[in-house]
Amino acid sequence: MKRLFSLIFLSFSLSFSYAQVSIKGKVTDAETGDPIPFASVLVLGTGKGMNTDFEGNYELSFSGEADSVRVSYLGYITQTKKIGSSANQTINFQLRPSDFELEAFVFEAGENPAFEIIRRAVDKRKEFDKRSLEAYETKNYTKIEIDIDQVSDRFTQRKTVQKVTAVLDSIRQLTNDEGEKILPVFFSETISKFYYRNNPELKKEIVEKSKVTGVGITDGSTTSQITGSVFQEYNFYKNWLNILDKEFISPIADSWKVFYDYDLLDSVLVGKDSCYRLQVYPRREQDLAFSGTIWINKETYALKQVDLTVPKSANLNFIERIKIQQELEPTSKGPLIPSKSRIQIKIGQVSPNTAGLLAKFYTATDSVILQDPLPTSFFNNAVELRPDFGNAGEDFWKRNRVDPLSSEEIAILQMVDTLKKIPIIRFYSEGLKFFATGFLPVGKVDLGPWTEFGNYNNVEGFRAGFGMRTNYSFSNKWLIQAYLAYGFKDERFKYSAFVTRILDRQHWTTLQFKSTKEIDQVGLEMESLAGNSIFLAASRFGTLRRPFISTTQQLNFQREFFKGFLLKGGLQIAAFDPLFNFYFLEQENRELRSRFETTEARVGLRYGRDEIIIINDNERVSFGPSKWPIFEVNYAKGLQWLGGDIDYHKLSFYLYQRLNMGLFGVSRYEVDAGKVFGEVPYPILKNHLGNETLFYTTAAFNTMNFNEFASDQYVSLRYRHSFEGFLLNRIPLMKKLKWRAVANGNLLFGSVRNENVLNVPSLDPAGNPLESFGRLDPTKPYLELGYGIENIFKFFRVDFFHRMTYLDAPEARPFVVKVSAQIIL
Repeated sequence: MKRLFSLIFLSFSLSFSYAQVSIKGKVTDAETGDPIPFASVLVLGTGKGMNTDFEGNYELSFSGEADSVRVSYLGYITQTKKIGSSANQTINFQLRPSDFELEAFVFEAGENPAFEIIRRAVDKRKEFDKRSLEAYETKNYTKIEIDIDQVSDRFTQRKTVQKVTAVLDSIRQLTNDEGEKILPVFFSETISKFYYRNNPELKKEIVEKSKVTGVGITDGSTTSQITGSVFQEYNFYKNWLNILDKEFISPIADSWKVFYDYDLLDSVLVGKDSCYRLQVYPRREQDLAFSGTIWINKETYALKQVDLTVPKSANLNFIERIKIQQELEPTSKGPLIPSKSRIQIKIGQVSPNTAGLLAKFYTATDSVILQDPLPTSFFNNAVELRPDFGNAGEDFWKRNRVDPLSSEEIAILQMVDTLKKIPIIRFYSEGLKFFATGFLPVGKVDLGPWTEFGNYNNVEGFRAGFGMRTNYSFSNKWLIQAYLAYGFKDERFKYSAFVTRILDRQHWTTLQFKSTKEIDQVGLEMESLAGNSIFLAASRFGTLRRPFISTTQQLNFQREFFKGFLLKGGLQIAAFDPLFNFYFLEQENRELRSRFETTEARVGLRYGRDEIIIINDNERVSFGPSKWPIFEVNYAKGLQWLGGDIDYHKLSFYLYQRLNMGLFGVSRYEVDAGKVFGEVPYPILKNHLGNETLFYTTAAFNTMNFNEFASDQYVSLRYRHSFEGFLLNRIPLMKKLKWRAVANGNLLFGSVRNENVLNVPSLDPAGNPLESFGRLDPTKPYLELGYGIENIFKFFRVDFFHRMTYLDAPEARPFVVKVSAQIIL
């Protein structure tokens, strides 16, 4: 009987020991709280294991002796946890990032087996690149969260910060698993439709619903245009991926072997597809290249998944980590479209007294429709908002979210709503916006720009001013802006006022009337330097060069007829009253005059094929071209019969393009050409922009003096190149500094016809010598070459310029050094 009881007890013990056990859980990043997809989960002692899905979830069932489960993933510290005694258990893991160091791989004989896999994947790039589709449409859900992290004790001890945390303590303190506080400052959700067509390549996103909450966010319409999927698109079938305006080389680019090493880890089953799992390593740690894991389909050699990180050692400023995770699904025609993407960008502390920043982007594609290409007119606006884009309740979001919000995200929403109402937060956020934009919103008007509040120069002495404009809250059809200034030395009032009527926001059609009375400078006109505000402000401080009173009235019209094609036209009546010793010969009776008036009719065309433009309240904002150049042609006609003193024609052409040179960095060039027909005083000629300041600017010839040369026909080329670490990353002692080499070349051909030379007398009526202008030899170009270093202490740049021609000119500067400060990544 004892033996029978012993046998029964042993049987029950064995059956209990080998009972079926189910465990599930989620694997997340301990610093960010984000899920870690594709992590390896293994039940020790059973051989049972799997990879987490894109949301970091896993679920395993096993029988047998097992007491622990282990989770591991490259770039993270492996973690093991005990398994309890219950049949169904939830075991979550929070992995802490580890410092990733490149390992040396030695292959004793033959080629690295991973190379042949990569070679075949590269050969099939065109077959799987979504850009080969004629047209497609996707429905996307995009979620963005921005947090302040790395909140140090020294930062939290500030009085202003303590006022904030005291309020937040009453809600909930969000921390990462290391106990460090994070402060969420922005959260958005967007439902949109994305449209693409090839030949010509055009893109458009229609934001159907958007919910935006954030510190300093006053108008959701502007922000909603940049929170959709169009700005979070990463295609690894391109050779180069543009991230934060930097070019990163894809692991399956044509030049993969120049930038990467690979290690074939194993073969794994991803869904129903058997895949190669490969480790990716940059050959040089400072290159803008990725490290991490990619999965390639064994049968088709298509990308299945990517989990890639830009290492901290890469030649970037402020960025501690860029992480991109993607799942890709084939369309019915073969090319792949990401079904889910997650991007993390971690910005580190600039100093111990500051905090860091963490931006998280998530996009899920709900549906893909392959269709015939839509007409090019459909793509007029790169981003478009539905009229009711902001009218959606919580029931709508619950139905349309791909995944429900986590408890942490719900807490984040509550904290952001509270943060933006705290007075000290509103004060600092509005202050930063005021400094960045120049305007301070106060109800339905904005005060500014602050650059007009005060100045000092030799003509006006101390100058005080005040300005304001209406904003979107006042009207989405009318924009009114004006400022008034007074010089205490010249005792003159100056002003500028304009009224703009927005006739059509879809095709951006506007009609504007503008009236101005200002002190301007020959060759440094405010209108031509409007896009270079810092240089303009510097040129108007101190000594003014050839100043004059400019009084103008303008009537301007513009309309975008189709995507990128903008037509401009207008009429301008202007008076030139010199404040320096200036005379010219009148066309008809050849009498000396110092003052003249012009009546000018203008028309212009601008075309940017792939330029991304959004509507920022009542203004258009350009994000620049991606690939194609921007063209601009302008024509002006001086009309004597309409009250002007001078009859003339002016024709100009402008071209700008950004060129990705791959391994060698990024180039930018500008071509500017023009011709003035007719006899005119030299202020109407093209007075080429020189630079006598200490500061570097791309808009000027940096070894040329102010007002040194003028032309009535000219062509110039300004070329600049950033090597992005290509040269200095390869010098052992230099690469730790993360300096970057730059180069410049500026070339100018120009001439002046005799009639415009003779138009300028040598003496005024009193017999005093007059200021004139320099002329270029039509057979001899003006040339300057430059080189320099940027990213010195992350902020500073030094350029050295050599003037190669016209060295015998009076006051010529054969060599100059220019400095500048910039914030670049």
